[in-house]
Amino acid sequence: MSWDALFSLQGHSPYILGAYGVTLALMGAEALVLWRRARARRQAARRQAGEGRP
Repeated sequence: MSWDALFSLQGHSPYILGAYGVTLALMGAEALVLWRRARARRQAARRQAGEGRP
């Protein structure tokens, strides 16, 4: 598939690009959630060990 065919507004191209966009958005959201969860666990472990900030 050529770039012209992929980015044309005819046929299935908008659906293909939309599917890629949604997939990338979901991957980004999952990475953000996992990063925040890991960060919260590290902070909780520090607080439990008595090293946390007040």
